[in-house]
Amino acid sequence: MNSTGDSIATPLVRGTIAAAVSLGTAIALVVVPALAAQVAGTRSTATALDAIIIALNVLVLGHGGGIVLSTGVVDGAVTLTPFGLLALLILVSTLGMRRVGGALELVRDDGVLRVRALRDAGGALGAYVGVYAIGFTVIAAIGRSSESSPVVTSAIVSGAMVAVVGGLLGLLWSLRREPTSTVPGVRVLGLLPAPYGDVARAALIALIGMLSAGMLLVLVMMLVSLPAQSSLFQTLDPGAVGGIVLTLVQLALLPLLAVWALVVALGGTIGVGTATSLSLNGSETGVLPALPLLGALPGPGDFGWWVWLLIVLPAVPVVLGALRLVRDIGDLGRRDRISAWVAYPLTVMVGVLLLAGLSTGGIGEGRLVHLGPQMATLILPLLGVVVVSTGGVLLVRVSPLVPWVQAQIAALRDRVESAERTERLGRPDGAESGADSDEEGDADDEGGAGPDTDASAEDEQDGSRDQEN
Repeated sequence: MNSTGDSIATPLVRGTIAAAVSLGTAIALVVVPALAAQVAGTRSTATALDAIIIALNVLVLGHGGGIVLSTGVVDGAVTLTPFGLLALLILVSTLGMRRVGGALELVRDDGVLRVRALRDAGGALGAYVGVYAIGFTVIAAIGRSSESSPVVTSAIVSGAMVAVVGGLLGLLWSLRREPTSTVPGVRVLGLLPAPYGDVARAALIALIGMLSAGMLLVLVMMLVSLPAQSSLFQTLDPGAVGGIVLTLVQLALLPLLAVWALVVALGGTIGVGTATSLSLNGSETGVLPALPLLGALPGPGDFGWWVWLLIVLPAVPVVLGALRLVRDIGDLGRRDRISAWVAYPLTVMVGVLLLAGLSTGGIGEGRLVHLGPQMATLILPLLGVVVVSTGGVLLVRVSPLVPWVQAQIAALRDRVESAERTERLGRPDGAESGADSDEEGDADDEGGAGPDTDASAEDEQDGSRDQEN
């Protein structure tokens, strides 16, 4: 079997091997820290088998599945997904299928897909997803114990979704080629028909920027509440290895809190337990799990009006994405541009709602049964932020309103400058004419005074002669 895909067995085998490697990597990511914590835990009665089972349950949660606990402390289903672990598992799948795509040589040297490239890519992806989902279902079944039980149906679905998303990203990544002096480059988004590649690029800019804004809010809150988190950490006293494991758990939950912070910044509400909520209006929180990261949540109380200024943070990435879209589609036809302007805000809103929906869940049947964004409170604020931000960019950069206003301002400025120039030129002429008239009048007076004075002198001389005679 050659690597160019002449035989369908080649992509199937490569996909199967990649799925096995990805599953092994995923297991190692959770089992190794769990065993390290069990070995170093001097006060723990858990065995190595217990640590492995706990790790497999965490792996199910990391894929987006659910588990059922009956520990006496927490009873019921746990469906809260640690986004950090989920992102890491998708990255593992992406890297695995990227290697498969590179080995299959789906793109020729001239930058064009080779013959049967799509067939081979589909075969490899199908084998990868099938083997990964089946293998993960077996892992979930192994993770059963008297206190925890993964939900097998959710494990099948979540495992297949991770494999599909990661596998597609890996195959698309393998198609990318850098341009040379003789061969044009291949860009993943460039493979989409216009203008949807440009819309996808702009939406990615907006979504990544919004998630970064949420992460920034979480980091600032963590820095502000550092003493409270330190006190919780000391109270738990996890030890050296336990502290490392606890830090890894918090890192896995950090992207989840970033999504929650984004929802709050957009004007929505998140629930942190029964009858508790957190929004820009205020915080109503109760007793929370003893996790140091949760010490970053603000205490109960109302917030000031200035907190609503945080809504600018998620609006800025939407504006940046819209500016990039306007620049990229400037050469397209009017119909394509209108399609892009409509598709961009819809894509951004769907992406945010999808992230918010995935970040919901619960822990047991107690007061933590409902955790995460309350979707009904997010839709209208999200619609306002995205539509207003996109509409503002289109109003400034696309519509004729701004050029018309600029033209009117320029015309008014020209009229004002013309009037000032005319007035400036007119005043010196009038002043000079008046001055000339005054000078001529003075000269006439002086000239007139000269003859009269001479005549008076002659009359006086004549009078003197008459007296002498």
